[in-house]
Parts: sequence; C-alpha cells; structure tokens
Amino acid sequence: MKALASGMIRKDIYREIKKQGYPGQVSTAYDYMNKLIAVHGIEIAVNRSSSIEAITRRKQLNKFDHITRQSVFRFLWMNDTVVSGYRDYLIKTYPIIYELYKCIKEFRQIFKENSLPQLYLYIDRYKTSEIKQLAVFASGLEKDLDAVENAVVSDLSNGFVEGVNNKLKMIKRTMYGRCGQKLLMAKLMYDPHLKPG
Repeated sequence: MKALASGMIRKDIYREIKKQGYPGQVSTAYDYMNKLIAVHGIEIAVNRSSSIEAITRRKQLNKFDHITRQSVFRFLWMNDTVVSGYRDYLIKTYPIIYELYKCIKEFRQIFKENSLPQLYLYIDRYKTSEIKQLAVFASGLEKDLDAVENAVVSDLSNGFVEGVNNKLKMIKRTMYGRCGQKLLMAKLMYDPHLKPG
C-alpha cells in the first residue's frame, strides 16, 4: 500500500515482493494491486519505472505551473495557441523562441506568395543570424538556390516520383535474398502489352 501510494509502478512492486519471497504469479499480484487501487482511489504511475524518491520529486514539481516542450514546438510549427501569459513570458524570457517563430512564419510566407524577392531577403537576413542553426540553414538555401527558386515559383512536385520510388524499394526489400535479378526486373517493369486479369 505504501509503495502504491508513493507512486511506485506495479511492475517494480512485484519485483520487490518477489525478492521478499512472494511465490505467486504476476497476474495474481496485479489483480490484487488493481483492487487496492480501486478501493482506496490511489493515483498510480502507469509506465514510469522510477524510484520512490524520483516519483516524490516529480509530484512536487507538478505543483508548479509549467509549459511542456511539446507545447513550445506546437506553437512554433503549427501556430498552436499558447495561453497568452505563457506566450508573453516565453518571448520575453527566451528571445530565441520569438526569432525562430518569426523565421518559420517568414519562410512559409515565401511559399504562400511564391515570391523570389522575399526568398533573397530571407537568405540575406538569416545567413548572418546569431543563431548558428538558422545561419547554416540560410547558407544551405543559398548553395542550392536553383532548386529552392524552382520550389518557390513552381507548383510542380516530385511527390509522385518519390511515392513510386518507395514502392519499388519496398518490392526490392521483400525479395532480398530470395530471387535473382530477372524476377526482380519482371516485378518492377511495367509491360504495356500485358492484359489485366
């Protein structure tokens, strides 16, 4: 009861009682622990294997108001709503987050408006950025400028080709070590004279 109440998971409790000489099966121990949890309304950690001290520390930390890393990523990538207090606090305390947010927004705007001048301005602005990763990204865009320009102005995509490549690679992998080159060619090549059925 003490271990369950402290937040220790059932698997660890079972290991402990096994060391102390419990002769029963796992399922019997779990059933008994589940009854205790239900009767006494104990909150349990389902998947976390931790010491009692670590769980106690985590419970104390949960008393504080916090924002998760995932929420920050969702705010940056998907413009997900972050409680305004959090947003203001994040931008004020970590200016790098606002810089990243602005950078992502500007990059998306380039593709939305199919604007090459905006692309050139973007590269010039961010290749001298103090954030090393942004500078590397902008320099990479500049090195591969022809392809990036085509991506900005053209609605064409190589998505179909990539999809076909994935299918071909899957066929190749499933056949690996089981057949020769002739059979592989027969499976991959399209025969326009072949009748369906």
